[in-house]
Amino acid sequence: MVLGAGLAAWSALAADPLPVRLAAQEAGVALSLSLGSPDAAEVPTGPPIDLRLTLADGASGSPLRGLRPRVWLSRRTEGRAESCTDLARRFAAGRLSQRADRDLNSFLLVTLNADASVSVINPQVGVGSTRLESLITLPGVGGDWALAQGGDRLLVTLPQQRSLAVIDMTRYRLLGTVALGDGEPRRLVVGTDQRQAHVAMDRSDRLVTVDVDRLAVVAEARIGRGLHNLVLTDDGRQLVVTSSDDDQVTVLDADGLQVRQRHRVPGTPVFVAWSPLARQAYVAAVNDTRLWAIDPTGAAAPTALPFERGVSALRTDPSGRFLVAVREAASELLVLDTASGRLVGRTATVAQPDQVVFSRRYGYVRGLDSLSVTLLDLASLAEGRLATNQVPMFQKVAATAREHISGADMLAPSPEGDGVIAANGADTALYYYTEGMMAPQGTYRTYSRSPRGLLVLDRSLREAAPGDYRSRFSLDRGGRYTLTLLLDQPRLVRCLDFEAGERVDDSTALALDYRWPGAGGGAALDTGAAHVLSVAVRDVRTGQPVTGLTDLQLMVLELPGLSQQRQAARETAPGVYSVTQRFPRAGRWRLVAQIPSQGIGFDRAASADLTVQEAAAASR
Repeated sequence: MVLGAGLAAWSALAADPLPVRLAAQEAGVALSLSLGSPDAAEVPTGPPIDLRLTLADGASGSPLRGLRPRVWLSRRTEGRAESCTDLARRFAAGRLSQRADRDLNSFLLVTLNADASVSVINPQVGVGSTRLESLITLPGVGGDWALAQGGDRLLVTLPQQRSLAVIDMTRYRLLGTVALGDGEPRRLVVGTDQRQAHVAMDRSDRLVTVDVDRLAVVAEARIGRGLHNLVLTDDGRQLVVTSSDDDQVTVLDADGLQVRQRHRVPGTPVFVAWSPLARQAYVAAVNDTRLWAIDPTGAAAPTALPFERGVSALRTDPSGRFLVAVREAASELLVLDTASGRLVGRTATVAQPDQVVFSRRYGYVRGLDSLSVTLLDLASLAEGRLATNQVPMFQKVAATAREHISGADMLAPSPEGDGVIAANGADTALYYYTEGMMAPQGTYRTYSRSPRGLLVLDRSLREAAPGDYRSRFSLDRGGRYTLTLLLDQPRLVRCLDFEAGERVDDSTALALDYRWPGAGGGAALDTGAAHVLSVAVRDVRTGQPVTGLTDLQLMVLELPGLSQQRQAARETAPGVYSVTQRFPRAGRWRLVAQIPSQGIGFDRAASADLTVQEAAAASR
């Protein structure tokens, strides 16, 4: 049975022109919703679509702040007509069987893995369960990473390959790698335009700028030799870079990498943080007892402040006023008030602290030799004191898997801002912690992979300005869609229908040939028995098998959607991917494949239906 699955560039087919708009006034609320795209004049399949929702008081016109509007996108099917209210009720219930095609109220967990891969994990499939949305294979093990272009691109440095990997996070596929030349790329920052990344090359004296769209190096500068860290000023105009071997700090223009200042900082400068309040960069040298404050404009000479040697991490708190440093060897935390240049205080932390991240209310300190994390109450800093406590988080200490430790953060603020998600390579697990609790509230699977970094990719509507809520999404197939908007307080439900264009160019199609015992002869499969189910994948253009797919999954769905089972398939012959499946019940089952790296999801791929009978019936 050969069934096609197109993987082509988008072209419009009966698509609605952009922007698509909805305006209404109801329950005392004036709303305006629009869909637009920077890459298309009609509603596209594939390219990103920008959603903007403004909410205001219907009488005064004042923006309505702090609301939590919820939005779903569902593809309409023939023979099923639901009211807008019914759609909102069904999607808000949150059951797996009631999910929309696109849920703009969710977030994804992204892990940088020790096996040279990136996992995209959906933590909101159901109670206590997750789903591996995609597994993206990298050419090498990642060192550091950053999101760009509003989360549509993920940039990963590959030290051993001396290159930068660029991943399309709208389709979960590797776009390509950029060769960076001499040195080991590790630390990077993304420019304010979100289209350039600045990468420091360890073991060399080079800083390079990469154009994310062109996948090319567009600028280079000499910054001194050694290990490097770098920060971008909050206006995006200047970079401050440390160079450990040459005891040097370099200030450069972000646009073009023209060097503006070079400062000698003795004692192996490594860590650097930017304070938007003080308008200065702060540099810690690991072998010196001073902290250096550097004005990137050059209006003032660098200032040395009394501090401590052995700093292992340096971060500015969300207010921009306080500088938080940890010392791994001393298991200690220090806080500097940049407004006065004085030390607020110091306190003990978990053993061997090496990372600091922040939520809205707390700082979190990870220790390499501890099962707990230290929480720092940020409100206490303005009072001139350090209020801390410890929360148990992990099952194994991170130091037992040092080979999986990188410079990337292993803690990330939760989307709600009231907790963190913590990764631990030694546990091969993720933990969800909510502030005020004495232990994590949940554990997420990493599918037996050891994470080296963790990011939260939040696709939900966010308030970009008072009463102005925005998000970005993409559609993987065309058709008639309904956008459902739900506002709880005040209660408001609205729907917007629109048509998205289809992908119609089949020049790069793949053909999927599903195989199982008795396929084509009408024979039924027995319940309880082990059956080998396979799919052969070939390129329609060349007729050749498509080999080396590492993310192909096969799912069997009990019709009409009663239950499902999915497995990662392994390549058993060139271009043939197989699983062993036992069916629990008799009936009609659907076999379907998913290949995220090729843009094929379960909802896009062709499928085949199988008949399963009770094993006892086969013997009569």
